Amino acid sequence: MGLLRRQPKQDQASDWIQPGQMINQPGAPGSPGGGPGPTAGPPVPARLRPVTAAGPGDWLSGALRLGPGSLMWAPDSGVSASPVELAAATTLPDQGGGGRSRKQAMLVDLQTPAGQFQLDMDPVLFEMSQELVAEEAAKRGGPAADPGFG
Repeated sequence: MGLLRRQPKQDQASDWIQPGQMINQPGAPGSPGGGPGPTAGPPVPARLRPVTAAGPGDWLSGALRLGPGSLMWAPDSGVSASPVELAAATTLPDQGGGGRSRKQAMLVDLQTPAGQFQLDMDPVLFEMSQELVAEEAAKRGGPAADPGFG
């Protein structure tokens, strides 16, 4: 009998999650009660590493948290690092002077006010994430993140 039971109708517009849909989480900063702020869902695991004149540093485990106008990488608990705002980070061209290996093709070289970093993420997905948070900020009338440099 359970197989023939009427299932709720699916694929209605109200059932779809829109790419720019943000949900407000109670207890978030900017919302009553303070917390991580409005997000598009759970944090997305992502590794980040600083790049200095001496070369790339160690990979730091953490997660990207998306919100209107914000694409914040935050370190996992126990990782000694500061959060880095990536919403307005500038994507740097390939620094290797040629093609990258398949593994390196999944890295995004970034310049932020906090310094230069590599993010272990598909570059196209990262660019789409930046566009998503900027569009959501514009819809809500908020400013897009300012990288703080020309």
